[in-house]
Amino acid sequence: MRAPPAHNETLKAPAVRRVRPTGPGRLTVEGDLGSARPEAVLVLRERGSGAEHRHVALTGDSSRFEADVELAGGDWRGVWDGYVDGARLMVGAGAGLDATTLSLAPGEACEVAPYAAEDGGLSLRIAPLAPHAELSRAWVGERTVRLEGSVPPGGGHLELVCRSRERGDELVSAVSAVGAGFTAELELERLVRDDAEPEVWDLYVDTGSGSPLRLGAHDDDVANKKQAVAYPARRVERAGAERRLQPYFTVENNFSIRSRAPGPAGAARPAGRAVETARPGSRGWWAERATPLLRIARRMALALGARITGARGPASGPPVPGPGTVYILIMHAYGMGGTIRTVLNLAEELARRHDVEIISVVRRRDFGFFAMPPGVRVTALDDRRATTPKAAGARLLSRLPSVLMHDQDYGFHACSLWTDVRLVRKLRSLSPGWLITTRPGLNLIAARLTPGHVRSIGQEHMNFHAHRPALAAEIRRAYGGLDALAVLTADDQRDYSHVLADAHTRIARIPNALPEIPGERAELTRPIVVAAGRLTWQKGFDLLIRAFERVARERPEWSLRIYGAGRKRDRLRRLIATRDLYNHVFLMGSTQHLGEALAEGSIFALSSRYEGFGMVILEAMSKGLPVVSFDCPRGPSEIVHHGEDGLLVAAEDVDALAAALLELIDDAPRRRRMGEAAVRTARQFDVGVIGSRWERLLEELAPASAKAAA
Repeated sequence: MRAPPAHNETLKAPAVRRVRPTGPGRLTVEGDLGSARPEAVLVLRERGSGAEHRHVALTGDSSRFEADVELAGGDWRGVWDGYVDGARLMVGAGAGLDATTLSLAPGEACEVAPYAAEDGGLSLRIAPLAPHAELSRAWVGERTVRLEGSVPPGGGHLELVCRSRERGDELVSAVSAVGAGFTAELELERLVRDDAEPEVWDLYVDTGSGSPLRLGAHDDDVANKKQAVAYPARRVERAGAERRLQPYFTVENNFSIRSRAPGPAGAARPAGRAVETARPGSRGWWAERATPLLRIARRMALALGARITGARGPASGPPVPGPGTVYILIMHAYGMGGTIRTVLNLAEELARRHDVEIISVVRRRDFGFFAMPPGVRVTALDDRRATTPKAAGARLLSRLPSVLMHDQDYGFHACSLWTDVRLVRKLRSLSPGWLITTRPGLNLIAARLTPGHVRSIGQEHMNFHAHRPALAAEIRRAYGGLDALAVLTADDQRDYSHVLADAHTRIARIPNALPEIPGERAELTRPIVVAAGRLTWQKGFDLLIRAFERVARERPEWSLRIYGAGRKRDRLRRLIATRDLYNHVFLMGSTQHLGEALAEGSIFALSSRYEGFGMVILEAMSKGLPVVSFDCPRGPSEIVHHGEDGLLVAAEDVDALAAALLELIDDAPRRRRMGEAAVRTARQFDVGVIGSRWERLLEELAPASAKAAA
């Protein structure tokens, strides 16, 4: 029996981290046990009737749990409140509570909406959906849509019904049935009206044994098909009337077709047309014209800032009294991305031995996309949440461009004159210790403005040759003001050693650390290729989609899932649609649970045009996935051992990428051997191993008094 807590011990309530579908009719609830017993059970209690489901075994370690909730075969309609060990199961900060639909049996599904109740606890609103016809594939032609699916047993003669949501009238098409399966072909011109009013057609299958069954897709684990699936639009003309017809999935994962006026020419792209995915270069007309003035103002501001903060150059200040504090300066600690994830990992590891503070230049969210590391202070210089009041002066300065952040750093537009003021004030207030900065613009500021009693360490997450010309020139001039520069690869260490040959800056190669991420090892049996990253030009997902065109043609049972968000999403959706890959390539959106997403695949693909390191490669390897990657500059070749734990192909060679994917698709034993080797490779980047390298660097930079006190 657990001993009673001391009078000053606070009992921590169990908290849910995520509710997710994990199979037909099954939800998995994940969370922290808090003060609950490890042998506790999850209880779901229906709010109206008081009915309980309580024999759900909890699994996990002494602090976390996972509970499988089987919905098939029971009456689950209503609102269910969660309890663990008799205590209300609370909703943790940043918990993943996405609504989903679950298939319970052929043609039967329910909608599950997890949410935080008024008391902050977890509740599940569960409502059965009307019986449905399951859609397995849809092919969108120029004039027709061909559908393939299944219906529950017991029906008779089948018909496809298109019902206008606005007018209520119906169009009927023939269906070919073979057992429980069916195929149907819908002529799109039948959906064309001669007026300009927008219209939505919902699709049903009439089995002749009751109400028609709504056509939808619920029997797989792609929960949000409205986001993931990109069907092409078609311009269709009938009797002089022209409409733009767009098949799509609704939020309930049902299949519909939207009809609207075609708009300007080119609004609906013909199949097969290439979609431009050029690298972004424009920074706005005002920034281009103001660049010379901004750079003059920047030089003046840096000179003034150096006087304010007491900057004196690398290792020029007095000894650090005591062990000192580690400060980590990052643009947006609350956002998503590989740099943010690795910075939080580093902070958590350093906090085992040091006082650590993360300084976020801006804050836009109440909760971070990633969980903040325990024992680490997090402060924001410019809190931009709508709930945060701002004085008139701060509002004015927020409208003016930054003069400290370099205008060719991609973080420039996130900064303002107000962030400059806040940053200088923060640097001036730092107590003795180390300042780690995490992007070129911040590194340049640290090189000029770090107080003399603080050691400055710049982190480079990108290779030198990927920087814009003016930024690279400024790096050559100013990085010598840093005490140390931490780079990720041996090639980066060589390049920056040459760039800073005349400086006293220490160049240290410290790869990103791999923390343990949730999720089981991949079984490597599902026909799924996984990719992940920001949807930007750099990540090259347009190249991967083009490569997968051959894979889908030769191995149609395989699919590609791309996890991530970004400004190229709409262009990638168009590329998928115009190349008719909508049944094979899915844009899954961002996820806070990448480990589980990776474990669903059998191969990981990296298609970047360039990388700083390739952290996601290690995360995939840790789940036992073999990697197929472009040998781009830099990073992949320092992680992937060609032929052992993955395959490397020439950078941006789409045909070679497709061939390498097919090579592993067709050789399951080799996939398994490479997956085992990938796990061994990932262990070399364990957070403890990399953390010790950071400790050595901090110790080398600390003066004797700090070493003695540590």
